[in-house]
This record gives sequence, structure tokens and C-alpha cells, in this order.
Amino acid sequence: MPEVDICVGDPIHVEFAIFKLWLKGSSALDASRVRESQLELGGYEKELRRLEVQNQAGSPDMPQTGIVFAEINDQFLCYSMLETFLVTVPPTLDSQAILPLPPNVQQHLIQMYYSFDEHHLVIRELLGKKLTGRTRGNLDDVAEKTGVLLKSCRRQFDNVRRVFRLVEDKPGNLVENIRRGFLLPTELATKYASIVFMANCKFETGKKRLSHLPFHDFHVCVEQMIDQWTVGAEAGEQDQQPNVDTGVDRLFLHDLRDVRNVVEQDIDVLRSLASIYLASRFPDHSSSSLEAHFKQLNKTILKMAESLVHKTELKDFFSDLEEKCIDPCRQWEYSPDQMCNFISAMLESCKHLEQLTKRRRTHLAYEKYLKTVHTCVYQFASARKR
Repeated sequence: MPEVDICVGDPIHVEFAIFKLWLKGSSALDASRVRESQLELGGYEKELRRLEVQNQAGSPDMPQTGIVFAEINDQFLCYSMLETFLVTVPPTLDSQAILPLPPNVQQHLIQMYYSFDEHHLVIRELLGKKLTGRTRGNLDDVAEKTGVLLKSCRRQFDNVRRVFRLVEDKPGNLVENIRRGFLLPTELATKYASIVFMANCKFETGKKRLSHLPFHDFHVCVEQMIDQWTVGAEAGEQDQQPNVDTGVDRLFLHDLRDVRNVVEQDIDVLRSLASIYLASRFPDHSSSSLEAHFKQLNKTILKMAESLVHKTELKDFFSDLEEKCIDPCRQWEYSPDQMCNFISAMLESCKHLEQLTKRRRTHLAYEKYLKTVHTCVYQFASARKR
């Protein structure tokens, strides 16, 4: 009779705290030391960095309890096997029989694998960069700058590139495509949608004047852009045109191109209405200073709107907003809420401009543009106060 090898093992027990250490790039040896130290999860990252430096110095002490190391090493081997099924599109944990897992555990593992580091430091560094092999090869610099282990940087980069390739030219709602394609919760899929959108539009985020802004601020602004500036913002259930949310709608940008000329036909009415609106919200400011500041901001915002049709201007939208709108308001010592009052004055006043309201598409495009500017101004201006 032929010999048959049989392997009998217990069902895998996934300990999410250990899986998190594996995701962070820890070795089994370092993870077992961390485990022995009985640190809370919040202290893991600091301890791992210390241990990594210690290893490089040539003093890799083995953990005192060999059982802890053996257990963690065994789990790490299992996670490496599971990774093969986590990187497929969609993830196929449910169809593999090597390491059977309950559905709830499968879903949690997928969510954790596609998550970012706690403060989204790696993703912030990747914003505005091409998702190429060259960028991946330079992740050592990102790891050094952020304090996130290189293995985790590579995982996050690969995940973003995988998502980008799936949805880049795929019709349909961007968030929904990501959610279904990778079995992710909506909140996480929305973050990936923002990253994909920014990569497609090639927004400049690496300039010094934007360096203080975390990923969250860009994410909030881009959510508004996707909601207001894309083909998906126009598409309804009865529309035959595919709903594509991966870039700014060119028709929207062309509609904005004429807004400056149209608004300036009723510029006296605009200033009059804006003065009334602002006077009730700035009782301690002189009307002359408010009028002068409104005139400057209105001119800047209109000029930015008409130039967005050019790719270079769209690329610099965040930088221009910070430099040309927010910085002057800081010099005038306006708070974030007060800055937004100027944008609100434009929004309210444009509803009563005769020449603008006659041109429905231009009017609608300008309102969508101002709503996004309002959100971005508040997020960016508030960042320095946190």
C-alpha cells in the first residue's frame, strides 16, 4: 500500500492584537518581546522601533519564554499564508480551505489588512506621488520620516496601487466599486476613493505651505469634490451615461470658465448684497475694510474658478487656495469661521444676480465650486489651530 502523509492540526486561532503587530512589520522575535512586556496596544509601535534599533546594534536577545515565541511565530506563518488570499481582487478568504475561518473573522482580517497606520502618515507622504515601482523603491525614506516600519509602508503602498488599478477606468460609483471590489466597509472605501481621486487629478500636496495639513483635511475636501465636481454629481438613476467619479467633470470646468465674466456684469449688486450679509456677521469691523477684503477675495476666487479648466491650475488648486485666500485672511486676523462667512456671502449673493441666474449651468457650477471652496477653506484654516 502506498504511504499517505496526514497532517492534523487545530483550527487557527486569530489573535487580532498579534495580527496587528504582523501588519505593522514586526518580526516574530520582536513581537514576542513586546508580548512579554505586556504593553498596551498603544505602546506597541514605540517598543517595536526601539527593538529594531537594538537588533541593528547586534543584541537580539531571545525572549525568556520560548513558548511565547513559538506561538507568535506559528501565527505569523499562518498570516503569511493568508496574505495570498487577502491580496486577490476580491479577497478570497472565504474560498480557501487551508486555514478555515468564520465569516466575521474573515471580514475583520480584510478590514485590518487594508487599513492605514493610525495617523495616516504613510498615505500623507504618498499623496501627489506616482504609484510606480520607483516610488515603491524609495519607501525607505517614507519609513524613516514617518517612523512606520518599511514592511507596513510597502503593504499600504501595494494596497493603494491595487485599488487604483481596479477602479481607474471602471464606470460606476467610486466608493461602491472599491467597497465591492475589496469587501471593505464604507468608511474605509471612502478614504481609498479620495486617494484614487487625488492621484487621477495629480493634485500637488507636497509644497511647503501645505506640509502642515494631515491626510484627513485633504480627505474631507476631496469627499466634497467627488460629491460636487464629478460626472457622478450630475448622474441620476435614469441617466444612461456611466457614473464616473475618478476625476473632475470636464463639462463642469468648462461651465466655470465663463463665471467671472458673468458675475462681473452684476458686480455692484454683488457687493451691495455681500456688504449687507457681512455687516450682520462682523459688527466690530468697519464696512470699508469688509468691502475691501471681500473685493479682493471675490476677485481671487473668481479667477481661480475660470482657470481650473487648465490642468496645471487644477493641479495647484490646494496650494493656490492656501496662498491666495487663506494666507491673506490670516493676515487680516480672521478666524476660520469668519473666513467662511466671506464664501457664504458669495454663495448667498449669487442667487440674486440676474445675469448669472439666466445661465443655469454656469450658476449651478459656481454654486458647486463655492461649496467646495467653503469646505476647503474651513479645513485648511482650522489645521493650524489644532
